[in-house]
Amino acid sequence: MALRIVVAGEIYVDQVLTGFRAWPRPGEEAFGESLTRETGGGAPHTAAGLARLGWEVTLAGPVGDDPWLHARLEQVGLGTAGLTVSATEPTGTTIAISMDGERTFFTYRGANKDVDSVLRNLPEADHLHIAAACDANLLRALVDRAKTVSVDAGWHPEWLRDEQVHEALRAVSWFFPNEIEAAELTGETKAENMLKRFRELGIPAAVKLGPAGSAALSGERCVQISSIQIEPLDTTGAGDCFNAGFLDAWLRDEPIEVCLGAGNICGALSTRQMGGINGFPTREELNECRSRLR
Repeated sequence: MALRIVVAGEIYVDQVLTGFRAWPRPGEEAFGESLTRETGGGAPHTAAGLARLGWEVTLAGPVGDDPWLHARLEQVGLGTAGLTVSATEPTGTTIAISMDGERTFFTYRGANKDVDSVLRNLPEADHLHIAAACDANLLRALVDRAKTVSVDAGWHPEWLRDEQVHEALRAVSWFFPNEIEAAELTGETKAENMLKRFRELGIPAAVKLGPAGSAALSGERCVQISSIQIEPLDTTGAGDCFNAGFLDAWLRDEPIEVCLGAGNICGALSTRQMGGINGFPTREELNECRSRLR
């Protein structure tokens, strides 16, 4: 029987503007050279990646009355039965300005203000991936709703420092912080020390290290796998795409080295195109890249 995979969390529409020559001063107007509209947020990025690799995935989260978004999610192969349409708020929206290799974001949460109520009423799942910083009590309840659970809450400093959250994370299968988030939670700056601290806390973690790849523990051993080299066009959602690649391998019972390597490949290749999902590799591309690295 195929696994029932649910990916839940905040959902956004990203409007990415690029090609500005300079940042405008107050009262001035700047004109970009391109505009990309794409579904955004950690939950859609990870869900779409898993769907691209052949899994049946239901995306759960709050949205507005937005026909374009529903059509786009179905286009990338996602089941939308888990979406909750707000009667009063639009879909969350992020305006991203990309210039000189840096990005600036302006965000309105919109329907995502009600994400906790959606999380409390998720469809049944064999594997549940949570892309939200839900409180410790809700996280404990969600862990009981699926056979396996993974979490990537993103950058929420107070949540990362919350000892009740640490306790709840002990029950998940995988926690996916990047190195900045891992440093905030553990107080450590080196990957191996971060992972040792996660082990002391009882939290199973795979740490994303950006261009340096990723790392996790295998027994007592720290396993760090280097990323592949690629000239990125847009790094939006690369960490979420890592999650999809890692989970695809892990759900297939691959060893940790393969899980980390697959995550690295998916995260890196996702940066080939604008938006968080357009560059995500197919199964054939992933396998080909893995074969070249052996």
